[in-house]
Amino acid sequence: MLKRTTILATLLLIAGCASQTANTSNTALNVCLTAKANAAIQDGSAFTTPVKTLAQNISTACLKQLALEKTGLSEEAITATVNVLNALKAAKSE
Repeated sequence: MLKRTTILATLLLIAGCASQTANTSNTALNVCLTAKANAAIQDGSAFTTPVKTLAQNISTACLKQLALEKTGLSEEAITATVNVLNALKAAKSE
């Protein structure tokens, strides 16, 4: 019985750690995407490059920087970057 309890506790601990790692990766990715999108707004490239193209470039750079290519976040990263760029453009226009 003690062995089963120990195994169950270990599995729960591992599952919790895996979830925390995914959250940390997403947070780091979002920070990178936002920083690069803001830099694109500041240097003007966000206004001269199509949003989808710029989002792909930014997300690729962040994924490489954070070594997350194997986690399957590339499409999520592009979508998040498009959203950030559009929000920053709207804020800059106001």
